[in-house]
Amino acid sequence: MTAPNPLLSEWIAPPAAPPPPGQRQSLGAALAAAASRWGDKEAVVYRHQPAIADIAWTYATLDRDAARLAAALIALGYAPGERIAIWGPNHAEWVLLEYAIAKAGLVLVALNPLYKLNELSFALRDSDAAGIFHADLIGGTEAAGIVEAARRDAPGLRHVHRFSSIWSALLPNAPETPPFVDTSPDDLFMIQYTSGTTGVPKAVRLSHDAITTTARNAYRIWGLGEDSRVCPGFPLFHVGGSGNSIPGAMLVGATTLPLHIFKPAVTLDILERERCTAFIGVPTMLIAMLDDPSIAGRSLDALKTIIVGGAPVTRDLLTRCQDVFGADIINCYGQTETCGVTTTTVPADSADKKTRTSGTPLIGVSVAIRDAQGRSVPIGEVGELHYSGPGGMMGYGSRPDDTDDQHGDAWIASGDLARMDGDGFVAIVGRRKEMIIRGGENLSPLEIETYMKDHHAIRDVAVIGVPDARYGEVACAMVWLRDGIEANGDGIRSWCAERISRWKVPEHVVFVDAFPLTPSGKIQKFILRQMACERLGLVDERIP
Repeated sequence: MTAPNPLLSEWIAPPAAPPPPGQRQSLGAALAAAASRWGDKEAVVYRHQPAIADIAWTYATLDRDAARLAAALIALGYAPGERIAIWGPNHAEWVLLEYAIAKAGLVLVALNPLYKLNELSFALRDSDAAGIFHADLIGGTEAAGIVEAARRDAPGLRHVHRFSSIWSALLPNAPETPPFVDTSPDDLFMIQYTSGTTGVPKAVRLSHDAITTTARNAYRIWGLGEDSRVCPGFPLFHVGGSGNSIPGAMLVGATTLPLHIFKPAVTLDILERERCTAFIGVPTMLIAMLDDPSIAGRSLDALKTIIVGGAPVTRDLLTRCQDVFGADIINCYGQTETCGVTTTTVPADSADKKTRTSGTPLIGVSVAIRDAQGRSVPIGEVGELHYSGPGGMMGYGSRPDDTDDQHGDAWIASGDLARMDGDGFVAIVGRRKEMIIRGGENLSPLEIETYMKDHHAIRDVAVIGVPDARYGEVACAMVWLRDGIEANGDGIRSWCAERISRWKVPEHVVFVDAFPLTPSGKIQKFILRQMACERLGLVDERIP
């Protein structure tokens, strides 16, 4: 492993050695290799989750069914490079589809199950999806009607499938001999949508090799392998789920036990009864489990490792996890644009490093913290974190001809402000732009503002992040009403809940008579944040 620059905030990885034969693979080929090596071992397990049926697939079964489903997709007329969207919670079918799509040389479009109609329509149209697989029920609502309504705005969508049709129609009629699809590790495999500053979600293109390399390296440095039973809490539409947790377990021969939907008591049941050795999630999940009454008296001695991403780890949370779970915490940082992991701590790191930093760069990853002129800042100073490494995205935009404007020089600007210490540990201190991170999920203020400005009573709105004990940060809408029109916060939030995903609905609504502006007419959001915290009685650690 390389050492940091002693003077500048740079960690430059040495030139990568050629990978061992067979290691640089497409995701579908990697699953075939895993089945050859660990055929009879449990690969994917769903048990003790009342909302769904039990499933336990060996590596051989998973590879066989993924290959048959890939053959069925090709027989339907899907051509290599076409896009198939997946919309639903973490059903086992999601995992099977991920590998089938990879084997067929298709591109997976990961969609948030909390999407409302407008958001679904946008993603299907933007990605030019040729097909979609959806759960029968999403949030208790029949999904078929929503998909059909969205289909009217997605002219390229030829096929609509339910998850259940995999078993009732596709696999029974699959060709006996799957056709060979020559998929390169450098080919596009996944499109992830991440909130951006343009007012609409941005498509991030990830290759097979970026995903498999990052996932393999992360699982290895976390100490996970053939003997590991890993319970990942990330949703599969998230890069931490389908882009890291699922492939990572397969690449090291671990057993993965995904959560259908996170519920504290159910998750504790899985950890205890399945003798899980590792859990992956965000701090809010850990807090919910630690506070759940059912945790008393449980036998969780098999749990050795807890991997946390998406938000900082406090000293209190670290201590509680060690005391209650008897497990060590690993804290990591990453983005969709870097396949989920840029830096990570390791079990041997001190409590101070785990709570004050997000670790050192993953193997093969270079990090530079730069000022506005693109120069690396001295050790200890704050600048914008830049990434270069094997997990870097192919670029923004859903079309193959979209420009890769974020890393023409092989560096990706994160948008996050960070500092590096003399040991090369990176601490995230804020965001260059105004993204809100709510419990590990990115919220674009501009996207929420765009929706809210359609409300008949709102003259203008500015969405900011304010501190929250549970989620770290939540959205607060600063609302300027039209003259002579009345509205209340609960009514505006209910209106929002009918049009945008629940996690995007502002937690707070604060009314103002005008907005503080810069001389150029831009809203001064830092002043609004101070106003909101004062009115809501919140302590803002950013304010001296």
